[in-house]
Amino acid sequence: MELKKLYELANKEHINVINFKMKNKAIIGFYNNNCAIGLNYSKIHSYTEEKCILAEELGHYYYSAYYTINSNQEFINKQEYRAMKWKSLTCVPLKSILSCFNERNI
Repeated sequence: MELKKLYELANKEHINVINFKMKNKAIIGFYNNNCAIGLNYSKIHSYTEEKCILAEELGHYYYSAYYTINSNQEFINKQEYRAMKWKSLTCVPLKSILSCFNERNI
């Protein structure tokens, strides 16, 4: 999925994507039942990086893979895994996955 489509998906879900200065590159959160994704554009240096980061944050949304600053590391790792799974399934075309299998004669 292209970056433009990811932004359209966020818009369709009424998720505000905003420029947010912070230590990290991205964050997802809720305020008054409104979801927002903060991207620190000053730390994102390419189209591909922006696409991957936005897709992962949308993965947190679609798989309800949220956690708080007080969550234990095991829970955080599980939630991050879930978000990355959505990112991978969304951003890697099925043809690319199948071609890897075909190349390895699997």
